[in-house]
Amino acid sequence: MASTRRANLSHAQQSKLRADDRRREILREENVKRLTAEKLLEANMASEERVENKRFLCRLQLEARERDMDQALFQENEARLLKEQQLEQEERLAKELQRMKMEKLRDEKFRQQIRENSVELRELEAKLKAGYMNRERAAQLAEKHLLEVDEQNREAEIAKTMRENHNKALEAQTAKERERYDESVRHQEQLEKQLLEQEKKKQDAYEEFLKEKLMIDEIVRKIYEEDQRELEKKLGKQRATQRYITEFKKKRDE
Repeated sequence: MASTRRANLSHAQQSKLRADDRRREILREENVKRLTAEKLLEANMASEERVENKRFLCRLQLEARERDMDQALFQENEARLLKEQQLEQEERLAKELQRMKMEKLRDEKFRQQIRENSVELRELEAKLKAGYMNRERAAQLAEKHLLEVDEQNREAEIAKTMRENHNKALEAQTAKERERYDESVRHQEQLEKQLLEQEKKKQDAYEEFLKEKLMIDEIVRKIYEEDQRELEKKLGKQRATQRYITEFKKKRDE
């Protein structure tokens, strides 16, 4: 019966492992499909830097999901194997204790028969008693072994708790790194936005400068033309005055 039970447990374990492998394969296929869809989406993005950032973040999320799945499967298999080992040990110990109990009852009954049938067989009874004491020591050893098994189980639970805490710490670290990465992306986008705004302000200022320059050039041109007209008027007056003086002198000399 024990060998049949072990065979069944081994078959169940193999079935469970195959199911776990299938779940992992399905998860990988889903991740491949998700990555393919994300790559198609990334192909439409304008900035290669943003595409690389998205790809890196998706890779972090994918690795975290695969690590969580592997850890969950590992813990599940470990807990199941530990439970099966504990059940087998408890079953063996229970059978051994039951066997020793039955032997003790048979010995007591046999000693009672000896006492009733012959006083001369007391020496044999003493030997049987010594054998019983040896079996008592064996029972104590069995109980000690059971305590050791319990201690091992307790240590296994502590180790499991430590692994879980370690995994939680890793998840927290991954989340913190992802948050820092998101913050850096937001900061980069904000810097790009500020640069674009500054560039636009410079362009607007340059266009305003050109407008003001055109206005100033027009004003300067008008002033220059006005000055030229005034200068031509003055020159005309001076030439007229010079002609008048020349004619006056000419007439006077005549």
